[in-house]
Amino acid sequence: MKYIIGIDIGTTHTKSVMITTDGKVIYECKTGYPTQQPQPGYSEQDPAGIFSAVTQVIKETIAQVSAQQDILCISISAAMHSLMVVDENGNALTPIVTWADTRANQYAKKLRDTDLGSTIYRKSGTPIHPMSPLCKIAWICDNQPAIFSRAHKFISAKEYVLFKLLGKYVVDYSIASATGLFDSGRLQWSKEALHYCGITEAQLSMPVSPFSRFSITAENVRHELELTAEIPITIGGGDGGLANVGSGALLPGEAAVTIGTSGAVRIISDHSLALKGTQLFSYLLDEKTFFCGGAINNGGNVLKWLEGIVGLETSGENDINALLQKAEGVAAGSEGLVFLPYIHGERAPIWDAAARGVFIGITASHKREHFIRAVLEGICFSLLQVIESIERNELPLTLLYANGGFIESGFWVQMLADITQKPLSVSHAADASALGAAFTGMLAMGLIQEWITVKQFIEEGTIVSPSKNNKAYQRNYSVYKGLYEKLKEDFNRLNLPL
Repeated sequence: MKYIIGIDIGTTHTKSVMITTDGKVIYECKTGYPTQQPQPGYSEQDPAGIFSAVTQVIKETIAQVSAQQDILCISISAAMHSLMVVDENGNALTPIVTWADTRANQYAKKLRDTDLGSTIYRKSGTPIHPMSPLCKIAWICDNQPAIFSRAHKFISAKEYVLFKLLGKYVVDYSIASATGLFDSGRLQWSKEALHYCGITEAQLSMPVSPFSRFSITAENVRHELELTAEIPITIGGGDGGLANVGSGALLPGEAAVTIGTSGAVRIISDHSLALKGTQLFSYLLDEKTFFCGGAINNGGNVLKWLEGIVGLETSGENDINALLQKAEGVAAGSEGLVFLPYIHGERAPIWDAAARGVFIGITASHKREHFIRAVLEGICFSLLQVIESIERNELPLTLLYANGGFIESGFWVQMLADITQKPLSVSHAADASALGAAFTGMLAMGLIQEWITVKQFIEEGTIVSPSKNNKAYQRNYSVYKGLYEKLKEDFNRLNLPL
């Protein structure tokens, strides 16, 4: 028996899955790490903690086989948009700044509506937003000049891990395409973006195919991982596109919908959608395949926030499940209470880091459980807006493949089906991004020849059909859709310094 290991370096956990060459999952594990928010709008992680988590899950997974030579490769997925700075010795000069960090918002706002901003968006497929390394580097240049002057490389969390494993700076086309610094049509760093940031191509990693394979040669790393055999590292891709692969959302009309820490809706396409509007991203899955769609900042992290303020923990119910159980007792539509869930700013479809959360329609009859349900509905409304943006660019979506932590709640899954009026395929198989990484390893090793082949390995999910009785959702959504445009100037005023 031969095996492939898929690793996903996520926002809250690093996950591992080991599969056989016929796609059967035989082992999974994960380990977590914290995110620090030292100031409002900041979101940072410790690079050493991330690398430690990666080595831990690799060692634990490798230990499940008696002969390491039976492991054909380790393939890696990772969250996109992170940035850190290292010196010439590879030492971290900054923490990892995650996708959720909005400190560069003013840079994004100034760039977005310019000709240069349009050119960068068109070439990279990355919306102009403070999530992007493009804007983060510009912020560092002006606000941390001492660090900027010492910067040897500007890299992502994944590139840091790869450097520690391989001793070289490489980045897959997929992660590179989500930086705002990459020309996806030419598969090279964008001159316009580099000039805007004030950096050179030499300060970035070498872009390579997601199917590229490398060897771990450093003895200290081999010792740390307890390697006794040569196990190639397949560089892999970004977690979003690989979640589509791992869930099987690969055909026209199919989309992957994720609610984890954040949320997203993505399709696989043979062309970029970036030319057709400014509400969607278009990143590379490989040299000739894109994954396109929109990500939202506010998913499970909103429930974590809500858990801390509604008082459930004082009764010993310190558990997200307690929130969901409370919400189930409220009728659809939350009795006219609507929530705009932008407590972490927002990406798709508005791309405004200054946006804020809002409850509207509050009456004296609303209780704690109404607010909880309205929050869940607001997250689903946000995803519905992304779906509508995709459908304005492509064929109508006919099936959503659901993944992320929210699938553990049948109530929330049914709510999303009802609000979107789309059937959802729900599978409790392995983590979709880690599984997608493993399938990338299969492609790299020549075990399969095209992405669509992975469908034969994926466990068929349970179909959750939408209810036709969604008038309450339709009413609330008609209010929800207009809220941001009515309030965006007020959000900007609230974000001005006193």
